[in-house]
Formats: sequence, C-alpha cells, structure tokens
Amino acid sequence: MPALANPRHERFAQLIFAGIINGERKPYYQHHAYAAVGYTAKDIGNRIGSAQAASSRLLGKVLHRVRELQAQAAEQTGESADKIVRELNEVLTEARADKAHSAAVSAIATKAKILNIGEQQQRQQLDYNACQSLHEIGEKLLQSIGFTSPDDVSIAQALELNNTFISGLERIRAEREQLTIEHQP
Repeated sequence: MPALANPRHERFAQLIFAGIINGERKPYYQHHAYAAVGYTAKDIGNRIGSAQAASSRLLGKVLHRVRELQAQAAEQTGESADKIVRELNEVLTEARADKAHSAAVSAIATKAKILNIGEQQQRQQLDYNACQSLHEIGEKLLQSIGFTSPDDVSIAQALELNNTFISGLERIRAEREQLTIEHQP
C-alpha cells in the first residue's frame, strides 16, 4: 500500500514504526510521535490526559500502515517468524550448553513473543472477579482481545459496547421466559 494520503498520518505511522524498531516503550514513542507531527499535546505524560487519548485514536487510524511498514521491513531483510524461531532455538541450545541461563530465558521469552504465545495465555487468565470498578472491567475486556494498554476513551467505548451486549442477552432471556410462560399447561 502506498503512503497515507494525510502527510501527518503517514509521518506518525513512520515514527511509531521507528519506535517499535528501536525498542522504545509504547507510551513514550506514541506521545512523542504525536507531538512530532505537529499535533498539540497539552498534557503529555499524563496517564489519563487528552494527548494520550488523541494519540491512541490516531494510532488506531494508522495501525494498518504501521503493520505494512513492519511487513515491508521483514520482507526486505528476508526475515520470517519461522527463521527467527530457528535462530532463537540455536541460541537457546548454545545458551543452555554454556549454562547461560539469562540468555536462555531471553531466547525463550522472545520466541513466545514472536509466536504470540504469552499473550494468548495471559488473555485466558484475566480474572474479572478481581475488578473493583467498571473501569477495571472495561480495561480487562480490551486486554482480553490483546489491547495491552487501553486508554480511558477506549475503556469507555468497551463498557458501552458491553452494556449493549448485556442488554441483548437480557432481551433473549426475557423472550425465552415469556415463551415458557405462554406454553405452560
């Protein structure tokens, strides 16, 4: 796919991609990319600030482009998940032979990340019973589908969607209960 039509969006996508490649923490590169493309970030660094919410919304709009940039980089370097896992298996074997436990653990963790194993298991282990607020429930709902660091706007949207879903389930139950009452002898 060609560059995004909006030059600011394209630059934001490229800066996000660069942040991923450089191993920077997501909030750091996301906020700085937002400001670097010329958007006003009044409350940068504030966990629940509008800058975070706005940069998250923008990221949602350009995420497909970031994924494309990642795919292009992988293609250009001839990398694939299979190749990387094979190389990590070699490193793991050598690390175990040298009793370099931290290197072995790092290789295993990296393989799990590439294969998306840890996140799948983490999603299965989310405990909604531990939630003490609707906000925490919304956060866990988003984490259950892989949104690791949801912002307040996304959490509010998730709660709204969850309420709609629950209303639909309650409607189904009420309809079934009504049918049962009508069919009793």
